[in-house]
Amino acid sequence: MRYPAPWLLPSALIFSFAHAAYSPAPEAPASSGKPSAPTPTLAGSTASPAASTSTDKSVPVTKSLELFNGKDLAGWLYIAAGQPADISKVAQVKDGVMVVTGQAGKGTGFLELPEVRENYQLHVEWRWTAENPKNNSGVLIHISPGPLQQGLWPVCFQFQTKTTRAGDFIVMATAKCAEITAPAVQADRKKDNSEKPIGEWNSCDIVVRGDTIECAVNGVAQNKITQCVPSSGKIGFQLEGYAYEMRNIKLSPLEPDKSAAAPVKSN
Repeated sequence: MRYPAPWLLPSALIFSFAHAAYSPAPEAPASSGKPSAPTPTLAGSTASPAASTSTDKSVPVTKSLELFNGKDLAGWLYIAAGQPADISKVAQVKDGVMVVTGQAGKGTGFLELPEVRENYQLHVEWRWTAENPKNNSGVLIHISPGPLQQGLWPVCFQFQTKTTRAGDFIVMATAKCAEITAPAVQADRKKDNSEKPIGEWNSCDIVVRGDTIECAVNGVAQNKITQCVPSSGKIGFQLEGYAYEMRNIKLSPLEPDKSAAAPVKSN
């Protein structure tokens, strides 16, 4: 189930990855002007009408951007079962922090930023606000049109922030990569748990370069996946129903010689 896939990080570590995948998402058919029934794909999956559109073009990252302004949720969307919904039901802003609420264990959808992105570095800080060993969420990379997994989750790659599992990668719906070649298998992180205790702020740095995604957790390089399809898309945050907070969500352009996830200094 695992194959050697050597690659170079600044620490010269060699990683090997768990392998699994779904088949590629079918292209959306041309519109006939008549509504069509959802197209079944994976078990429990139907075509998503709202998470993205096939005409979206990538917006280049040419300078550092604050994706969350610390004042309100302007520019953010809440997608529930593939449809835009009231974001105030799942997230608020308090004291410069985004507070994500919910009923523990009840997934409701995901937060999404509207721009399609590729080739960037993403910095996110999060912390869990409740002592729950099942705390679960994730950063969604390359959200794209296609089937919804379990009626909720879009075509994308999930950087796992689940308690004790931060740094794992999961393919969702019909996304695929070289390291994951069977359903229900994930690419586990490659080093010991580098998360901080519940209640303390964690950081992740995700580097997207072409069809490769790398990640670091609290400055520790943890994982890499390659040959990602799709290789561009929107950025989002999974809502599994567990309360957490986020701050310092920053997007930065890649430098030509940057080859691995490096932590971004926060204020």
